Amino acid sequence: MAAQGFNATCTQGQDPSLQAPSAPAAAIEAGLAQVETLLNATYTDHQLETQVNAMCMHVINAGGKRIRPRLVLTVAQALPQYSAPRDHENICHVAAAIEILHTATLVHDDVIDKAPLRRGAPTLHELEGNHAAVLAGDYLFTRCFALLHRPRNFDIIAELSRTLSQLVVGELYQLEHEGDLNLSLETYYQTIYAKTGVLFELAACAPAFLVPDSTALIEPLKTFGRELGIAFQITDDILDYSANSATLGKDVGTDLNDQRITLPVLLALQTYERRADKNAQAELIAAIKQADLGAVQAAIAATDALAQCQAQAQAASARAQRALEVLPDSSARDLLSALPHKAIARSH
Repeated sequence: MAAQGFNATCTQGQDPSLQAPSAPAAAIEAGLAQVETLLNATYTDHQLETQVNAMCMHVINAGGKRIRPRLVLTVAQALPQYSAPRDHENICHVAAAIEILHTATLVHDDVIDKAPLRRGAPTLHELEGNHAAVLAGDYLFTRCFALLHRPRNFDIIAELSRTLSQLVVGELYQLEHEGDLNLSLETYYQTIYAKTGVLFELAACAPAFLVPDSTALIEPLKTFGRELGIAFQITDDILDYSANSATLGKDVGTDLNDQRITLPVLLALQTYERRADKNAQAELIAAIKQADLGAVQAAIAATDALAQCQAQAQAASARAQRALEVLPDSSARDLLSALPHKAIARSH
């Protein structure tokens, strides 16, 4: 079966318990439809919190690729012990919880970054103000944990709590190193793991906590998710200097405006240092400090920094694919194997 990756389009509304093992993509799409139902019911069922629910639904309804819940559902299909009648409901609840956790972090990130757009629409803080947006993000966290009541799995709760801690650490790393032109590659990778990789890691390993006799697969699946997340974030960093706002759904050059030293800039600086080109390096440093996007993009082009970034994203993608070798051959594994390539080939 051809791998379809993040954007698989299959028949929806079919009972997942009736899926044949050779048709995981249809079961994944049916599961995603159920995740959407859970995302909506999590808010509309609580009438006493009408105002904050409306704010949360603005963010949920803004769309997005639902990459993380799709990852949860696809991994579940690839586990040899997975049984839809027994495991499907728990898997869907965890997939929805992880999407809400991700959405909450986006709300808070947009406040911190003063971002006017998210997915091509005004951000919540632009519409409601910073205070309301922060509180809505906090409320999203409570709804995330509410969805975990059904699985009643303390290991998942512990893993999600660890993930949330790491996400906060990632934001603190980013604030601490804002404008740091001496940022090391090691610190960069620590930061993108904590900001992005850890949530992919959670999505990839969560099904192995829920499906019986799958605990031996937890660590390889964590590796897969972590490396997939790193490849995804490096690509995001590339797109912030190479895409256009209409395609990206948010303003390009945001990292530069916020003085975040991401991989394209970091590698451009290091390339000038290796070349001992002090004049070009000084000009690039001045352009970074002035947030001169055109000049920084010119330096990135002159040093082939984007190609270097792409090579590092491809290396992470290859590590992710190798981690899947512990899974038996199946069309679901083929779907997973396609994800790292899709993560680094996207244009938004």
